[in-house]
Amino acid sequence: MKRVYITAVPLDSNFAIQRQTALPANYTAHHPPRAAYYPIVPVIEDTARPGDEVRVIAVRQTNAPHSENLEIFRRELEELGLPFTLTDLTVPETQQKNALLDLFEALTGCMEPDACYYACVTFGTKTWPLVLSSALRYAEKLLDGTEVKGVYYREITRKAGEQTGVAQYDVSALFTLDSIIDLAAGAGVEDRQAFLRLLLHPDREA
Repeated sequence: MKRVYITAVPLDSNFAIQRQTALPANYTAHHPPRAAYYPIVPVIEDTARPGDEVRVIAVRQTNAPHSENLEIFRRELEELGLPFTLTDLTVPETQQKNALLDLFEALTGCMEPDACYYACVTFGTKTWPLVLSSALRYAEKLLDGTEVKGVYYREITRKAGEQTGVAQYDVSALFTLDSIIDLAAGAGVEDRQAFLRLLLHPDREA
């Protein structure tokens, strides 16, 4: 089985990355929570199986020749003891439209058929989740034998400036909203809001 894991790598100058032990908030993990710099690392540990082909895509902006945060990520992957290939996908430090389109093109160019995809939206720019979501939809809709297995977000809660907890969420349900809207648009029903409610909450009484 080919498994592809995608995460953004924060700029060294913008983000002092730290190890955090995040508790799975809305999904069940097969391994005990572990301290990790990158939320995608415990996901890899939890989902990769012996014999799997593990590919990791690290997306980062460049404003210096060296990235310590990328090296931290590389070392953390090596600590898992799993064979993996790491793709360092670098883009200019800009949010211009053409640069975002270039990122989408580069990211989809790294995607392969016959693979399970896992992604993290914790780090990166505010536009990163939009580009990533479009790229994952490309993989799922246009590449044969692909499945988006999980999209993750790590939340750090604070009170009065003090950290009170760390939780990790699987937010892949949000990724499926476009498909649900497509169904509603093509269903030919008059009350599309009611149809959406039925799709979103099939366990509720009508």
